[in-house]
Order: sequence, then C-alpha cells, then structure tokens
Amino acid sequence: MRYFMTMLTVLGLDLGTKKWVEKSLPLGGRKVIVKNHLYLRHIKNRGMAYNTFSGKRKAILLSTAGLLSFYAALFAKAAFGSGNRKLAMPLGVILGGGLGNFWERLRKGAATDFLYIKAKNAPVFNIADVALMGGALWLAERLWKTGGNR
Repeated sequence: MRYFMTMLTVLGLDLGTKKWVEKSLPLGGRKVIVKNHLYLRHIKNRGMAYNTFSGKRKAILLSTAGLLSFYAALFAKAAFGSGNRKLAMPLGVILGGGLGNFWERLRKGAATDFLYIKAKNAPVFNIADVALMGGALWLAERLWKTGGNR
C-alpha cells in the first residue's frame, strides 16, 4: 500500500504545483526564487523533453500510454506480486510523474512547466519531470545493486 501511496503523492504534488503556478503566474511570466540560479517560468510544453515532438499530440499520448502501461505492469508485479519489492518505490515515483504529465497532456494538450535553473541549454521543467528522472536513476541504481534479482 505504501508504494501506491508514493505514486499518488508524487501525482498530487505534480498536479497541485501545476495548478498553483497556473493561478499564481501568468503564462510566460517569470519570478525570481534565487537570483541568477532558480526561477519560476510559466510555460506550456506541447511536446516532450525540450519540447521535442511538439505538435504531435496523438503520437505523444499513444507512446506515453504504452510506457505507462509497461511501468504499471512492472510496478504491480514488484509491489503486489512476485517481483522484486526493492523496485516498487522507484517505479511508483516514475508512475506518479508520468501520470501527471500524461493527465495534463490529455486534458489540456500540454504540460505546465515552471522550474528553471539558470544554466546553458537548461529546460524548464516540473515536478513530474523531476520524479521521472529521479525515479529512473533510483531504479537503475536498484537494478545495478540487485542485478535485477530479488
């Protein structure tokens, strides 16, 4: 149950922060959090990472749905079945993030991005993106340590 709650917590944080940004900052707006380092920038990402595949909504939704189904099956096996329980938490984090961006793309046609770290070629991202990257790194670490076995 805690693995499922982790997924729901990530999903709730992602959707909640996106809603907060939409209400607090106009589209295209920018707010300094830490000068020269961290900003809020309200943008709509109609593609995927770095706005790739922008305008290909159907392909993005279909591929994302396929990936979410794959990760959901892995998650269910790890959390509730005969799979490696050590993989359940990072899979839950990945699913929570993936569902957040998928839900927004499905409902609004774009994901709300708002976190910007000032660096060369840095993207604007959101909590779902952090969860996806962090969860993927965590999953890779768990797989490496366990060799994918129990």
